[in-house]
Amino acid sequence: MTHSSDNGDWGICMECKWWQVEPGASIDKETLGFCIDEDLQSYRLSITGNGGCNRFVQGAPAQGSGSSRQPPEATPSR
Repeated sequence: MTHSSDNGDWGICMECKWWQVEPGASIDKETLGFCIDEDLQSYRLSITGNGGCNRFVQGAPAQGSGSSRQPPEATPSR
């Protein structure tokens, strides 16, 4: 899913390989996860599945315990 004003790089978190959720968590727009994009890891970003950005890479979300904590306590799994 892309935003109409973007050049094609934008996408939603629940379809991105850089979004990490708790093991066994459902993948939906209200699930809280952790952005593990290498350039953004230092910010410890928590974001729900319906969030999105221009760092999007299509793929299945990663899993890691502590991904939904505030701030995230999980170790990036990719």
